[in-house]
Amino acid sequence: MKNKIEAPLDRKEIRDVFDIEFLSRRGVNLAVDDEELKKIKEIIQGFKKRDYYVTLGSLLDHDSREYYKKNKFAYLLSLIDEQLSYK
Repeated sequence: MKNKIEAPLDRKEIRDVFDIEFLSRRGVNLAVDDEELKKIKEIIQGFKKRDYYVTLGSLLDHDSREYYKKNKFAYLLSLIDEQLSYK
């Protein structure tokens, strides 16, 4: 997960954030410090409609594409908010 966290911090690519959410959904712990979580949250909030529809959408199957068009990274954002609220 450490490498997956570093990728969006360096490149700010939507596919890197998708990888983090994918692993989180499979039980991999977000063992990241608060500052990195805040930066990832900012990156997510900076994605535009085009990022979800075109950039990420071109990588996903139809069902996943529709999910992310509608929900974006709500799941990952909720995990981040939850982890930040414990501090």
